[in-house]
Parts: sequence; structure tokens; C-alpha cells
Amino acid sequence: MSTVEVKLRLSNDVLAHLLRESHNRKIALDEVVSDVLADYFDEPTYEELLAGLQRSLKQVIAGDYRPAREFLDGIDNEVG
Repeated sequence: MSTVEVKLRLSNDVLAHLLRESHNRKIALDEVVSDVLADYFDEPTYEELLAGLQRSLKQVIAGDYRPAREFLDGIDNEVG
């Protein structure tokens, strides 16, 4: 992995949040910022979300789904 030095302007609130994360996770501030940026790019795009919803809707229309009550009962049984 290569590194690059970047200068950022952050609001006091954002900086405070990042510093808390750094302290809570016991990692350097630059690692927290790198993690936040990596997570940002892992988020699905609007197009990906829309495509997923369209696939799900087609499955429901085709009758390929599990009733919510059945799903929730299964979770209750697993949890105890």
C-alpha cells in the first residue's frame, strides 16, 4: 500500500468525532481517517441500490419470497 500526505480542513465537530474514534479504538488518527474513507467507497451507489430493489421486487412478484412472520419466527427460535 502506498501512502500520500493530505492536508484536510475539518470542522471542530468532525475532528472531535475522529479523535474519539482514535482514542476508543486505540489506533492513530490517520488510521481512523483511512478506515472512514475506505468505508465510504464500499457503500453501494444509488444505481446499485436501485438494481437490488428491482431484483427483490421481481422475486416477490414471481412468488420467490419468505413471509415476514416465518422469517421472524426463525430468528426467535435461533435466539432462544
